[in-house]
Amino acid sequence: MFKRSRPLGCEVPHGHPRIGWTFASALLLTLAVCASGTGSQGNSDEARAHYEAGTQAFERGDLDRAKKEFQAAIKIRPDFVEPRQNLAVTLARQGEFEAAESELRKVIALRPRSAEAHYNLGLVLLSKRDEASALQYFRQAVDLNPNYPEARNNLGLLLERKGDAAGALAEFRAAVRLQPAFAEARNNLGHLLVSLGDLDAAIRECRAALHMRPDFPEAHENLGTALWKNRDLDGAETEFRAAAALGRPEAEISLGVVLGEKGELDAAIVAHRKAVELLPQDAEAHCLLGGGLQKRGDLDGALAQFREAMTLDPKLAAPYLNFGVAMRQKGDLDAAMKGLRAAARLAPDDPEVHYQLGFTLRRQGAMNEALAELRRALALKPRYIQALYGLGGTLEGMGQHAQAQVAFTEVERLQKQDADYAQAVIQYNLGLQTLAQGDLKSARDAFQSAVLIKPDFAEAHANLGGVLLQEGEIANAVGQFRAAIDLKPDDARAYYNLSLALEKQGESRGAREALQRALELDPHFVVPKPPSGP
Repeated sequence: MFKRSRPLGCEVPHGHPRIGWTFASALLLTLAVCASGTGSQGNSDEARAHYEAGTQAFERGDLDRAKKEFQAAIKIRPDFVEPRQNLAVTLARQGEFEAAESELRKVIALRPRSAEAHYNLGLVLLSKRDEASALQYFRQAVDLNPNYPEARNNLGLLLERKGDAAGALAEFRAAVRLQPAFAEARNNLGHLLVSLGDLDAAIRECRAALHMRPDFPEAHENLGTALWKNRDLDGAETEFRAAAALGRPEAEISLGVVLGEKGELDAAIVAHRKAVELLPQDAEAHCLLGGGLQKRGDLDGALAQFREAMTLDPKLAAPYLNFGVAMRQKGDLDAAMKGLRAAARLAPDDPEVHYQLGFTLRRQGAMNEALAELRRALALKPRYIQALYGLGGTLEGMGQHAQAQVAFTEVERLQKQDADYAQAVIQYNLGLQTLAQGDLKSARDAFQSAVLIKPDFAEAHANLGGVLLQEGEIANAVGQFRAAIDLKPDDARAYYNLSLALEKQGESRGAREALQRALELDPHFVVPKPPSGP
């Protein structure tokens, strides 16, 4: 089990494609250059000649020459607005933002109703990370010229960053209305519509952007997210692969998440490894790679990735949470508690953190503390079935049978209302049926579906592990048995099957320890056949 590290989409422990904080198209950084024929009457021929030479140099990419020519024109006529504006553009292209800002402020003093100058100053301020001032100048550009699509697009992006979704939506729609072939504005509109939940409209806008610009990586990525949210996993995979092929490294993270949801664990790990190679400072990429390795049974590899994520972003709760769960799976409950308590300090309102704390405290025998954590999880998420089941088990262990029964009854009531639970049970039973018939492939697919739908389904993990063990996928089988044991630590059969898998891996000591634990849990344990039921 592992959890996404960022707020948009943390409610499911398997991780989500990036959205919102990753997919917004870059602000338009193409600063407008004034046409060569717009000089003020009375400008000397010499100043105009320098201005035109500078514009030509700019258009062929010779920025140093353009800069000298514009400066020469301004020296002759300081009130000549066009070369001053184009000098500012050239300076900005060269990264001299302070000098560019100074020139644009002079342009605005000379021509206060120039929407273009206000727009360009907004871009320069944005490059200086002064978003508040940039927003002010984009808004002024729109006020001066309501038919300025680029200004409306960039104003929309900054409004979205401020949390003004309604304002951003109005600006993006205005930009598209003014310039229907404006791919960036359509992409940004699509991105915003995804976050607002209007998936059909988002898909239309992203497809329109790609029709205009097939090589637009952000649009492929945003379309992938919209399709993923619409549960079209194959379509999402196609779009994330396209974005990655076009040089969008973040798409590898989203691709890995989608592949994981499709049950293609090895492919998901490959994608997350690629993401870590391309984005070595991205804590979330390390965290997701660790989650995949954890599922595959490589706890040491997973822990290394979680530690790296903690180092890269010490304020991120997810790696600490995942570290704690992995250490619990290794049987080191003290280390698990350190990780989980750190996660609780960083994310005190996250119900899963409190659930995992309660679960681990119960394993330690600290029943009163476990009870408090499980109740905190339920206060934050009242219909949290896993926490409610854990609460019932804890109360039962404390001898409070009547209260435990109340909790278990509520679990049953919620499960009957839970369509996912019902579907997971259907898939699980299908797996048992096809396994009994000797159809390992169908059984694997069914158990895998059950686990994907309900990650806390211990019996489904155990049976999936049994099938993988029979198919020779030992590492993946180990991961499934460990997941089953973590969810149901008194399952003697899961420990026995873990011992078989570890023996095949050559880990004789771990195999002996797992077998010993199976016998401790059930002294009358009889070596069973590979698991076929809970």
